[in-house]
Amino acid sequence: MKRVSWLLAASLMSSLIACGSDEPTPPAVQDEADLPASAAQQIEALLDEKAARTPAQRKISSALLYKNSGRFDAVQAVVSKDPAKRITSLAEQDAQGRVLVDIQGDPIALGPEITTRGGQVVGTSTVHQSVRAWINLDRIEELAADARVHAIRPAFQATTNREDAPNAKFRAGSRAERLAAMQRARESWTAPASFAGPGVETATASAGPGSKLSQGVKAHGAERARKIYGATGAGVTVGVISDSDDYLEQSIATGDLPASTITIPGQNGRPGSGEGTAMMEIVHDMAPDANLVFATAFNSPESFADNIRALRFTYHCDVIVDDIIYYFESPYEDDIIAQAVADVVADGAQYFSSAGNAGNFDDGTSGTWEGDFKPAGTLATLPSGYTVHNFGNKVISDRIEKAGGPLILHWSDPGTLAAPASSNDYDVFVLDQDLRNVVAASTDLQDGAGLPFEYLGFNLPPGYRVVIAKHPEAETRAIRAVLFNGELGIATPGSTYGHSSAAAGFSVAAVNVAEAAGGEFTAGPTTPVELYSSDGGRRVFYDRDNNPIHGGVTFASGGGELRQKPDIAAADGVSTTLPGFTGLNPFFGTSAAAPHAGAIAALVKGAVPGVTPAQIRNALLQGALDIEAAGTDQDSGRGIASVMNSLKKAGAKEQVYLETNAITLTPTGSDAVLPGGAATLRVQLVNNGGAKATLVSAVLSTTTPGVTITSASSTYPNVAAGATATNPMAYAFTVSPTVLCGAQVSFNLTLNYTGVGTHPTVLSFSVPTGRPGTVPTTFTYAGAPVAIPDGDPAGVDVALPVSAAGAVSKIAFHIDGSVCSADPAATTVGLDHTWVGDITLKLTSPGGTTISLFDRAGGELNEGNNFCQTYLDDASFAPIQTVTIAMAPFTGVFAPLQPQSSFAGQSATGTWTVHAVDNFPADAGSLRAFGIDVYGYSCTP
Repeated sequence: MKRVSWLLAASLMSSLIACGSDEPTPPAVQDEADLPASAAQQIEALLDEKAARTPAQRKISSALLYKNSGRFDAVQAVVSKDPAKRITSLAEQDAQGRVLVDIQGDPIALGPEITTRGGQVVGTSTVHQSVRAWINLDRIEELAADARVHAIRPAFQATTNREDAPNAKFRAGSRAERLAAMQRARESWTAPASFAGPGVETATASAGPGSKLSQGVKAHGAERARKIYGATGAGVTVGVISDSDDYLEQSIATGDLPASTITIPGQNGRPGSGEGTAMMEIVHDMAPDANLVFATAFNSPESFADNIRALRFTYHCDVIVDDIIYYFESPYEDDIIAQAVADVVADGAQYFSSAGNAGNFDDGTSGTWEGDFKPAGTLATLPSGYTVHNFGNKVISDRIEKAGGPLILHWSDPGTLAAPASSNDYDVFVLDQDLRNVVAASTDLQDGAGLPFEYLGFNLPPGYRVVIAKHPEAETRAIRAVLFNGELGIATPGSTYGHSSAAAGFSVAAVNVAEAAGGEFTAGPTTPVELYSSDGGRRVFYDRDNNPIHGGVTFASGGGELRQKPDIAAADGVSTTLPGFTGLNPFFGTSAAAPHAGAIAALVKGAVPGVTPAQIRNALLQGALDIEAAGTDQDSGRGIASVMNSLKKAGAKEQVYLETNAITLTPTGSDAVLPGGAATLRVQLVNNGGAKATLVSAVLSTTTPGVTITSASSTYPNVAAGATATNPMAYAFTVSPTVLCGAQVSFNLTLNYTGVGTHPTVLSFSVPTGRPGTVPTTFTYAGAPVAIPDGDPAGVDVALPVSAAGAVSKIAFHIDGSVCSADPAATTVGLDHTWVGDITLKLTSPGGTTISLFDRAGGELNEGNNFCQTYLDDASFAPIQTVTIAMAPFTGVFAPLQPQSSFAGQSATGTWTVHAVDNFPADAGSLRAFGIDVYGYSCTP
């Protein structure tokens, strides 16, 4: 059941009573309109300082002035000795103590001035007249005095919209240390050189079979649509924007991304989390034939806007997906990023952005308060004339219920980053629980050329109170306060904002893929969005030229335009190959939802020749599965995106999709196909497409030396959608006596038919020779223990020589050990490691086939120690991936992550290789004892 903030509920009920409602009287709310004298004096002192700022100081954000003076640093030290209750800064600072700032002004002229003052320019934009630089705080006023400088602010920061798994617990003093160690490792890591083609950065790793598949493929119906409509995204280019493309090479090597994936030169964002790579993996899983292009959003907001346009106008992306929000982005006007979205959509692209993870009102998780400024009355008017805001029912502060940060205030003045024009001055203060002391504040100047934006770059714990004040000469405006990743006691809808709310783009909410229960999503009110998924709607008061829309600029005026946001919902909580996005903590957040929805647009465009951008948009919206409240709602928009419904709405044509079904093998004069023998084949076809196949014919061929096809051709009856058919004329073949016992005989069946679909189509299958053996030969590792490199993605290879006659019918890998123990110092176990949730183990045959035996078994949070006498058998009903900490040292029989049957038919003789990777620093271990059981074949006549 949905829950709402009780304080807001009380306020709404009070309003109903005032209008003659029969609703019961709400519970009493404490009257906080009388601001305590100590807090009023402290706020007044801050406002006096603001009024006395020099011309140079007036250009500088209060956050930088306060940091330089140490004003709030001193307060933090005495607020609480408990780290969980302490206010902590989110400001960026380099090893030299310099802070990262954005400077509005001539980038060419200011570059030397910054360098002369010990600063370092890291990015410029001549189009937007801005500079991003590291600069010493004690030189910042000197720089601001330069007439060519218009404003200096803390560097506008962005965040992705990824979430950790709901209810994931990180062990204090252990996992926290490991996270810190990983961050230190990232900071010291040097990005590998990129190999550039003509105008692109691209990885050179070779492709292999994909190791991870997003569960969203099935949940959204993409798996079914691929067969019924032939929807693969072929001919479509998808651009992805996030923090970085870390791990791109590894993802290409495992086949989880195509080798053709490219990155805009200089825009890889490394080092970062690799969230962009994870998003591209989702797109590739959903639309495997689509082309992929990546760019970072983290260089600056101006660079983000430039990259949006570059993806469309230079790289010709049909669909663009991002998962970014820059904190400064206006909720009430399309700023430079939203304008870039509008530009590419006007040119024919589809744009998808995460709705955000700021919570929603219906679930009681909102960190947002939005409405018109309302004076709290004379008792909350300061001596300077500033008036404190009334959040409702005479409550002048909004209590922080769940920790979060930063805290941001916007109001409905015009003022984009390119053309700041706010003349109404609002400020925000954070007070202690008793409203007696100011512990943080943001008091920038808005004097006609300012941004309608106040930024408090702190992580704020529960119990603190948010107070908003308005200059006596400021006009009443709509205001919006948001505590990122936190919750406010008095909350409202309207969490989504910024370029995600661009009129023609898609704002995407998140639904846990587990709601599909392993199948496809279904409609209905019982399917909820994630608790953290941001809600709408979004009222926008100005056009991109700062002109009011429909007059008024407050909610009460009825001005502006209401945009239905989010537009749609899609899956999160899915698997990727990225470290930190797997096991018990897969890819959650609206960051994962956006690429699923974007990939559906790519599938529609690729499957429907001539489809227009408007038709694609309508198909996605009209084909959505209605969830939450009936019809369009503020949490999920139109509902969950559906591949099948969208393709139908867009007019996609159903196609034939023939696959092999039952294969009947009849050896001649024997119970098995033997070297020197013969056999016949009947191959049953199933039409898993949506159209009928007529005039079906097939020709059988083989690529196996020593095998001869003696009867290769047959016709088939017509095969309706969903039906099967078997060849009336059996195929026949002979096997030379020289063929290896147990070898797999590989066949290709080339099909032709009449009907919509790709043909001729080649279906491949194989049949074994000989009889599987029942007694294994065991080969064990006899070398010294091999250390697994700590936190190194390269890992280590350990060789195991094997000599066995014939081919493999079955392989069983085992980790050995003489005495099993979960002791971290154990030397008698087969694999010792103090956090097995870090370990990936793969096995490669002499023929080059590789499978994952396990990958972070039990999830990243599995801090159990050691593997000992661990036997991996495909037939086991106990998956190794689901072991728990309590099962350490993980003794017993388990099913591997990927089946060892992939080795069947190969020669066992040669060197087998075990590849071990420790995916996280701060824990270590060794591979000590292991082996494989090899089962062969019998070919006795």
